[in-house]
Amino acid sequence: MASAQADTRTVAVEENPPFRKIEPVGYALGDIGNGFYFQLISNYALIYLTDALGISAAIAGGIIFGAKIFSAFTDFGFGRASDHAKLRKDGRYHWFIKMFRYPLMITMMLFFLPQAVDMPMGWRITWCSVLYLLTVFFYSAVSAPYGSIASVSTPVVKHRDAMASGRGFGSNAGGIVVGFILPLLVYKTVDGQKTLQGGIFIWIALVFIALMWLCYETTLRTTVERIRVEQKEEERVPLMQSLKAMFSNRAMVAIVIAALLLILTQLFAGSVNNYLYKDYFNNTFALSILAFQNVPSLILAPFAPAICDKFGKKLACGTTLAVSAAVFLLMYFMHITNPWVFVALSFVANLGNGFFGLMVWSFITDIIDDIQVKTHTREDGTVYTGYMFFRKIGQAFSGLFAGAAVAWTGYISATSGEVIVQPQPVLDRIYTVATVVPAVGYALIAVVLLALYPLSGKIAKENAQIIAARRKEGKL
Repeated sequence: MASAQADTRTVAVEENPPFRKIEPVGYALGDIGNGFYFQLISNYALIYLTDALGISAAIAGGIIFGAKIFSAFTDFGFGRASDHAKLRKDGRYHWFIKMFRYPLMITMMLFFLPQAVDMPMGWRITWCSVLYLLTVFFYSAVSAPYGSIASVSTPVVKHRDAMASGRGFGSNAGGIVVGFILPLLVYKTVDGQKTLQGGIFIWIALVFIALMWLCYETTLRTTVERIRVEQKEEERVPLMQSLKAMFSNRAMVAIVIAALLLILTQLFAGSVNNYLYKDYFNNTFALSILAFQNVPSLILAPFAPAICDKFGKKLACGTTLAVSAAVFLLMYFMHITNPWVFVALSFVANLGNGFFGLMVWSFITDIIDDIQVKTHTREDGTVYTGYMFFRKIGQAFSGLFAGAAVAWTGYISATSGEVIVQPQPVLDRIYTVATVVPAVGYALIAVVLLALYPLSGKIAKENAQIIAARRKEGKL
């Protein structure tokens, strides 16, 4: 390794065509498009099922859990399929977004079809289970290839960091817009108590579908796949060999654990916050304002690559996540009753996971390079979706845990428009799970990054130079 680094230290890492400043922006819009689906489905599916359709929290959590487990396998399948797809004029991964965005939009609309509330309960549960499965299937077909675009867009580490930061910006920006708008639209006050309006979800879905199409189209038109490796049938790496290469890599194992914990914690909090603000605080406008909790991360986005270049991704992200855990633990002991105090502290508490969200995709591209240096094979989609597999496992368990946690509190389900005031012990238990779970989750992620993740910024740059040298010598 040392000799290889010495031999490649002066090798230029070239881009053709030249990298354009518009590319991170166009890539960011793709994740904003993803967010219109993801935020609506992930944060509101549970409360839609319980409070619009009257399905019990335990069954609703089971529906989400089953679909997310299924999507973990479809993500990996589509990542593998896109890696081995035909190399077209625009690359290997763009085609999947172009084709599968349409069935994704259709199934998303059908999931929120208002006529479902008139079905018998058995049919209602079946309808929602099947449609939820289909939405996550087609989302895999779009999101897995989309994620691979960053690693094949450029061989230059600095520009890859810009693409990753752009994606993180898009994810946060989309989350802010959707998170602010939805509580203002889906809740109304009846007899002084906040309640859910189930019938409005179909109209929200239709508007989001139009915006998704526009975002995906912009990504397709502005991003470029520069790393284009034509794979012959005999050169394709067997699946088990790919998996062995991935999971014998320490960096991959560490980031997989971090990813599982991150998505589990974030989505659990997103689901439970709907009950916290609707029932405990009885203030859903505060939930809208909470959507801006990632604004500090967006402000940091232009500076994130420089911060990580100076301190290293693992130290910068690990430290801020430890601060997040400490603030959530403080909020638990304070047992806050004022929603605005809770929102203010949430802004501070979510800075760490927001910063990590900005840079997490750059961790993945560094790992892809590290595996290529060690194994002489490059399978961006397979590695990306191996990572995404465990994110989806986290998503699955977040739905299951959120449903189980809400059921544990003794929460009483409703049908759309029905007013139910939850007993005080239920409200206190909702507050407990909304603060303790994020504190534990973010503390564990900080430990994983600081203690287990091995790739420094120096190693990432050396790996990029080694790959550039091999490419120049025709050894890739």
